[in-house]
Amino acid sequence: MAVTGPRICEEGGGGIWFPIAGEGVNWPDAVKVCLYFLGLVWSFMAVSIIAEVFMDAIERVTSKKIQVVNKTTGKKTTVKVWNDTVANLTLMALGSSAPEILLNVIELLGAGFYSGSLGASTIVGSAAFNLLIITAVCILAIPTGEVRKIKDLQVFGITSSFSVFAYLWLLIILVPISKDVVDIWEGVVTFMCFPLLVAVAYMADTGMFGRTSAQTAHIDWSEVTPAQMSEMAMAIRAEHGDSLTDVQVLALLRYKFTEKVSRMQYRLKASRQLTGGKVNDPTKTEKQMGEKSEQDRKFRESLMASKRTVVTNKEASCTVQFVASRYTVLESCGSARCWLERKGDTSKRTKVDFVAKPGTAKEGSDYQLKVNHVFFEKGDTGVAMEVEIVDDDVWEEAEEFYVEILAVSSPDGGNPARGERTLATVVIVDDDLPGVLSFKQEEVRVQDTPEQKDFTVTVQRKDGGSGNVTCNYQTEDDSAKQGMDYLEANGVLEFHSGQMEASFQVTILPKGKYEGTERFRINLSDPTGGATFDGSTDGGSSSCILTVWIVADETQKSTTDYIMANMAPNWDSVKLGNVAWRDQFHESLWCGGSQADQKEADWLFVISHYIVLPWKLLFAIVPPKEFCGGWLCFGCSLVMIAVVTIVIGDLAGLLGCSLGIADSITGITLVALGTSLPDTFASKQAAVQDPYADASIGNVTGSNSVNVYLGIGLPWMIGAIFWRINGATQEWKETYPSMVSTCPEACFVVRSQGLDVSVSVFTSCAVVCFGLLIFRRCYEGGELGGSAVGKWFAAIVLCLLWFVYIGVSIAYEISS
Repeated sequence: MAVTGPRICEEGGGGIWFPIAGEGVNWPDAVKVCLYFLGLVWSFMAVSIIAEVFMDAIERVTSKKIQVVNKTTGKKTTVKVWNDTVANLTLMALGSSAPEILLNVIELLGAGFYSGSLGASTIVGSAAFNLLIITAVCILAIPTGEVRKIKDLQVFGITSSFSVFAYLWLLIILVPISKDVVDIWEGVVTFMCFPLLVAVAYMADTGMFGRTSAQTAHIDWSEVTPAQMSEMAMAIRAEHGDSLTDVQVLALLRYKFTEKVSRMQYRLKASRQLTGGKVNDPTKTEKQMGEKSEQDRKFRESLMASKRTVVTNKEASCTVQFVASRYTVLESCGSARCWLERKGDTSKRTKVDFVAKPGTAKEGSDYQLKVNHVFFEKGDTGVAMEVEIVDDDVWEEAEEFYVEILAVSSPDGGNPARGERTLATVVIVDDDLPGVLSFKQEEVRVQDTPEQKDFTVTVQRKDGGSGNVTCNYQTEDDSAKQGMDYLEANGVLEFHSGQMEASFQVTILPKGKYEGTERFRINLSDPTGGATFDGSTDGGSSSCILTVWIVADETQKSTTDYIMANMAPNWDSVKLGNVAWRDQFHESLWCGGSQADQKEADWLFVISHYIVLPWKLLFAIVPPKEFCGGWLCFGCSLVMIAVVTIVIGDLAGLLGCSLGIADSITGITLVALGTSLPDTFASKQAAVQDPYADASIGNVTGSNSVNVYLGIGLPWMIGAIFWRINGATQEWKETYPSMVSTCPEACFVVRSQGLDVSVSVFTSCAVVCFGLLIFRRCYEGGELGGSAVGKWFAAIVLCLLWFVYIGVSIAYEISS
């Protein structure tokens, strides 16, 4: 599909910047190949570094918060400006796919608005690697016996459908509609599918398609109306009994709702580890995520095997099974009652032998099995088996154990058998009352004074005080800036058993009479010991937020002060940005960001650091994210990515030309692999550490969709508009002599030969991949992990699909 003419390494050919020495240097081909390959790898490391800066800026932009007033309750709450789904599909997807997208755009501009083969092939090849290889890596990364499933199926289904349609759409516009030609309307429709995808995903995320997505199922208690709270409480009491207290209801609700973890930090950590950068790892460790012991993993594997075993006996007189496969009980309930049902002949007594097996709940400390059998008397169709639950005063996370039907027999004769549900999971939810944490007030106003001033922040504990609990506190900038308006405060706040209040101090710095009213926030997070946050306060149940206003002395305020404070730039941000800018250069000199970190770093990371040191010093020029809310860093780092992408495009073309292979082959292999490696490591970390698969493979489909709609749609739309405006030039007629009769006034030509085969094979492989994931969800209980045999089988199939895609694409290119 490339423009005919001399290639970049041939006489009369050339790239945008390379080869620098022209054709006067007559080196052996082996030396050229070695140099171009090493230069390409070096450039991949560079794009990983600057993409990290780019995504850091995106994180700053998307983390912006504002205070809004609930019209119903009149309360102020702090909310994010960016919806998580919109941020994932726009700025974050752009950060992940910027090299591939810019490569296609730059190739178009560098080739004089003629289509090239490297950019589009890289996008298709990157999509194949992301979907097939990254998914295979994530499946194998999960410990045997554990599974991870996609929580937000609605959004995943939408992005998956859009990603498959995206590549089918490329075939449709290049083959049946207008052969080898992209019309303006086709380019516009391709590009407009990008905002359409964002809009549809947003509607699904906000529940406009009949039900709220899994992501928004996390309860923001500050937005729950009394009517909604009453409805939820009634549903909980209907399931677990009407004698529950409000705190016990909240404990059960808290068990059912979990909060989604962002993929951003995984991507940043992976990039920094690859290049010896400064790693700030806020992600939870495997231990913090409650990693199961090897014994628990083996037991889970046997449980999954039990779930897949269906007992069928056509000659059975009756069958016995659990009424449900999962039961949830409170720790104070006394005993867990798991109901059994008997179907068939009920005229004889039936004995059921069962056993309780430990999971995260352990026998003796969490439950006791005193009787290991029950009887169905004559005529009974239902009976309950009971397991004693041990109640203590120590708060624990929700734990589970398993009850399994071992054998069914009848002393009166007959042939009873086990039914399908022979295994039940019992979840124990602790209902001890460790307490609810909140600030005494949601806003506090501190007057600016000529001297440094400390004020005390008090956190209260209510609705219980059993056990020791802690939470983290951390100041966060808004218009007031750390180091300029106040001193950073962070740490762990501890409450001993029975202690109902704890406090810490924050220091306000003097600024003078011309400083306007400014604010910052103090966030409470990560409660331990079973404590929760008051969902009715700012921050909801996931955090607690205190807004601190620094107000000028009333006797010295004036109208001018007010106008300057609200209309003039916040020069504190500029001062902090200058400090951060200086620190960027210092951190770029050392592996890990400092001399102390370099001394403790592994020697491989130190070597990696010095290899990319020139790139780090160059990228330190990019303004830090403190300026303009992160947007200045966003724009400058995007320019830097474009610069490195030009280098990658030229070096990839030189390498492929020196090896005698087509640019399209180079794109789907080397370039696609190099641009996707950081995402591979990020997805692996997210798969292991996250309780769900959304952050690891759920975002792959969205990124692939954005690649086509933005990375191909944008340059093709530009190219189609350019040739419609400029018309058929003599160069265009000489380049496409066979198209003159078809497009006498010129058109944007994209040769479908090769691209159609590559897209067709990838689309087929994608359909098989999605079918395999659906099968694994039904059979293994989740898309990732599972039994050892199941994991390796799925990973091998996905890798084979990738090799089939690469092999068929290369074979077709060579044959044609």
